[in-house]
Amino acid sequence: MLRNVLIKKYVDTKDTQRIIGHSSVVYIKKAIITIVLLFLLYVIFALLDQSNPAEYWKWVFWILWLILFAKRVIDFLNLYLDCLILSKDNITFFLWDWLLEYKTEIFSWNKINTISWNQNGFWDKVTGKWDILIKLEFDTEFPFADVNSPKKQVRKLMMMKEDFLSRQKQQVEKDLSEDNERFTVLVEAMSEVVKEYLDNKDYS
Repeated sequence: MLRNVLIKKYVDTKDTQRIIGHSSVVYIKKAIITIVLLFLLYVIFALLDQSNPAEYWKWVFWILWLILFAKRVIDFLNLYLDCLILSKDNITFFLWDWLLEYKTEIFSWNKINTISWNQNGFWDKVTGKWDILIKLEFDTEFPFADVNSPKKQVRKLMMMKEDFLSRQKQQVEKDLSEDNERFTVLVEAMSEVVKEYLDNKDYS
């Protein structure tokens, strides 16, 4: 997938479990708006060329058409690359910053306090788009807009968080168990040393 290839330049994706992107409705809306704008530009050119014919109109509008088309393609690509990257140990916000430049926010699952979703009006309800809101400690919020199947996505996020916390708890218990074993061995060794010392003292 194109997205996976491109984000590998910015993020280590070896441990990626899931990638959540924007709803396809967002791209359809962008495409329709682009087609309408390009068509309007053509209509303006046709009217001007008919009322005041000149060779330079063609070049002016070709340049404007190409600039508009390039701008919309870049906007589309930036939107397409926005995503949440879920791995076993952390979650990464991979977000457009400016003109094909991206910023990443990476934090561990245990930093997440709550995960919720909401809709922004009637159009979102019709198209099935929702916004996911991830709240961290100290009330830091990270929204990710226009997501399909929010319940499914949030359920997956919560499952991965719980899995991480479970593995973390097991690791802590394992470390404590190993510490107890080391302490027990140390106590037994010290007991042997003390016993040997006392035995030698009795014989002297």
